[in-house]
Amino acid sequence: MEDLPEELLSEIVKRVTRRSDLNSLSLVSKRFFTLEAELKGSIRVGSGLCLATESLASLFSRFPNLSKVEIDYAGWTPFHGGQLHNQDLFVILSCCPSLTDLTLSFCSHIDDAGLGYLRYSQKLISLRLKSAPGITSSGLLSVAVGCKSLSCLHLIDCEKIGSTEWLEYLGWNGSLEELVVKNCKFDFVINQYDLLNFGPGWMKLHKFDFEIKGRFWDFHEGYDHMEIVG
Repeated sequence: MEDLPEELLSEIVKRVTRRSDLNSLSLVSKRFFTLEAELKGSIRVGSGLCLATESLASLFSRFPNLSKVEIDYAGWTPFHGGQLHNQDLFVILSCCPSLTDLTLSFCSHIDDAGLGYLRYSQKLISLRLKSAPGITSSGLLSVAVGCKSLSCLHLIDCEKIGSTEWLEYLGWNGSLEELVVKNCKFDFVINQYDLLNFGPGWMKLHKFDFEIKGRFWDFHEGYDHMEIVG
């Protein structure tokens, strides 16, 4: 096994798609262990991620080419241990220079300060936030200003979003192609005049979903109107 060329080993790893098989393969030899880590492009971790900062850095440093990271604390209880904090998120981002897609679900200890670290992720294209009680409009504005390549933004069950400066900035930047806002408890109801703040952004947007208090607005590329259901 140690005498096989690097290209052949890489091809073997690429053809194995099941996570359990990849885990087993990485134990065959040190070369497979290293190759599997180098070729890994995405990782999803759940409520069991309760590591010390040093261990967290060690885990994510093993996968230098991660482009997609999903952290989901759905079903988390205090018995699982501590949740991810702002500094932990900074460590993860520092270990993932190729990050383009980030999803944070039920991360109740991540707030605007943690979101501000995303400005170091210059390649970030997609950001999905679900049940993020600590995130406010200030945090979203820092993302809008810092992440120039952002083209997809999902906000679901984010209860502290109370203004639309971030929406205006993203609109004038013109990079956003997909915007989903659902079940967010705004301090005021966004009306058609607030949506005008998105300005030139409407020209490039391919998908827009907006749902609040039983109302759903759906816009997709190829349609010249928004449909209101509810």
